Amino acid sequence: MEIIDAVIPVWRPDGRLRACVEMLKEQTLPVRSITLILSVEDPREEWIRKTEELLEFSEVRIEKIEKRRFDHGGVRAGWAKRSDADILLFMVQDAVPADRYLTERLAQALRDPQAAVAYARHLPDGRCDAIEEYARYYTYPPAGRRKVWEDVQEQGIFGCFTSNVCAAYRRSWYEKAGGFEERILLSEDSVFAAKAMKKGASVIYQPEARVIHAHRFSFRTQWRRNFDIGVVHRSYEQLFGRLAPEKAGSGLMTGTACYLLRRRKLLLFPKLFWLGVVKVLAYRAGKHYERLPRKLAAAWSLNKEYWRKEKVFPIENPSKQVIINM
Repeated sequence: MEIIDAVIPVWRPDGRLRACVEMLKEQTLPVRSITLILSVEDPREEWIRKTEELLEFSEVRIEKIEKRRFDHGGVRAGWAKRSDADILLFMVQDAVPADRYLTERLAQALRDPQAAVAYARHLPDGRCDAIEEYARYYTYPPAGRRKVWEDVQEQGIFGCFTSNVCAAYRRSWYEKAGGFEERILLSEDSVFAAKAMKKGASVIYQPEARVIHAHRFSFRTQWRRNFDIGVVHRSYEQLFGRLAPEKAGSGLMTGTACYLLRRRKLLLFPKLFWLGVVKVLAYRAGKHYERLPRKLAAAWSLNKEYWRKEKVFPIENPSKQVIINM
């Protein structure tokens, strides 16, 4: 039987983290270990104590890093180096497996020897509005897909889109493709996917593997997120190509508008309009980050520490609970 290890970066979680851990424990294809990597500002915060209660489960391990040292790629890459599992499962703290078959179905997708990564379908959680509901259906449709390097050449970033909200990686391919970038704002998953696909691997979207997950971003958070996306797309333009996402973005906006009409959610149209404006302007600002003062770029980014010159990711051997360079 293949060995699966899971990792979940954690910062001020709500009850969904426990729900996620409990569901991972119940999978038909067992998860050997679940590592929670806590980004800590103040070790006295109550959420840290509550998270440590999850150590009651034998599968759970806890690691701690200073929040200022968190990096989407670096933290995950460091953990991957410390795991010897056949399959590396990456998740986030607010994604909950929809059933007991998540790992089994992801592993089935990876049986293709050319499959480097398989990612799950996201289902809205019932607490989001109709705009976010449609975004889940649009980005994660019911039909599966196998993506190869030709898709990247034709579609740019959309041809290698992958989501570490819930994704399983074949270790052999993860190592062959060089793993995650250790200093990156976000999209470490799609950058890895593009590198792997360029080497002949494929990426599998497995809609039968499902997690309950949706965003509820404020306009400020959405600006920062799309700014960071623009930065990443500009930084990896040679890998993704110069294809702009405006076409896909307009398709999402049009589809969302039709969905709101069908649902008679007319009061959400102003929000949809301004959300589109924020996304486009923030993305374009990110694409031209090199022209911006560093302080302004940091202010517009979700990860302000990224804009510092020094970035260190110390690695230590894992145990039941370990503190990394606190």
